[in-house]
Amino acid sequence: MSTSQIKLVGYDLIGRSGDEGVRFAWLYNGKTYYLESAAFCHRRKGVDESIIGYTTSVSMGCILRSFGCQCTFCKTGNKLPFIDMLSAIDIAKQNILMVLADMNCSQHTFLHNSQREFAYMGQGEPGYSYSQVRMAIKITDSVMKQLGQKVFRHILATSGIPEMVYAFKNDFRSNFFSEKVTLHFSLHLISDRELIMPIDRKYPFSSVLQAMDDVAELTGEKPCIGVLLFQEYSPQKSNFVYTNNMKKIQAILKELNPKKFRLSFCEFNDSPDVGVANIFSEHEANEILEYARGQGFEAKLFSSFGKEDSSACGMLGGKEPEQKVSEKWFKLEKKADQLIADTLLTL
Repeated sequence: MSTSQIKLVGYDLIGRSGDEGVRFAWLYNGKTYYLESAAFCHRRKGVDESIIGYTTSVSMGCILRSFGCQCTFCKTGNKLPFIDMLSAIDIAKQNILMVLADMNCSQHTFLHNSQREFAYMGQGEPGYSYSQVRMAIKITDSVMKQLGQKVFRHILATSGIPEMVYAFKNDFRSNFFSEKVTLHFSLHLISDRELIMPIDRKYPFSSVLQAMDDVAELTGEKPCIGVLLFQEYSPQKSNFVYTNNMKKIQAILKELNPKKFRLSFCEFNDSPDVGVANIFSEHEANEILEYARGQGFEAKLFSSFGKEDSSACGMLGGKEPEQKVSEKWFKLEKKADQLIADTLLTL
């Protein structure tokens, strides 16, 4: 039976005294770089939904880097070497350890029995890890049932790998998943997309949208299109500057059918060591949001947790953890390992 290759070594509190969440640092197979995952006390800022959000990594570093297609704004792809894909066990272990930590949190008791949302948006491109992620979801759901925890949903994210979409649709048709699983396509831009997201040269965004065209009809839920709100974003070592102004947003929406897709606009977190950007004004962001809704789209505007702690979207770069794990954490990790081992015997 396979065993885990990741070991929890440290963590950081996100926000004041951890009121926004915790970033976890793991060592993979004895390597010197840190794998990261994060638990957030709330899924969205300013909204109390009794849903806790988790960000889970699927690889040590990002495989897109291995063929020069890493996103220019992502610290994982630009600052960490790609080392290996994670097994289903190691992906599920992150989920389970984070939930166990919340269930045993004495400071924030509301975390004990909140619904759980797992987003595969940490280090790595889930489109190339789908066979492992799908099994990790299976393991996670089984363990959550044993723990008496409610899964709100799993979010499968991709920067644009259509094969993952087709595989997901096949799994949905065969009733592989027991809990809700949704798709998130990190589109972000259309004009000059290949300059910021080089994966577009291999898989044009149109091929991904085509693969997702019938997902809403098949699953009963519209897949989400992610759009980062860039304001004069300039990748490192580049003279290219991009802004997602209203004109650019209008061009993006023309490619989408509001009956088939929903939208998630999110503030962009720049990291000066990979690229710089100005702050996108709240007024302009709300104008874009209202325009999208006026075009018939279900749309939300997200403000990222963990920006100051370098644990927000695109900012996981293997930072040294501030806190070392104690005996309490060793016990939780051991319990996670045992829960997974017991579950594998029944799947």
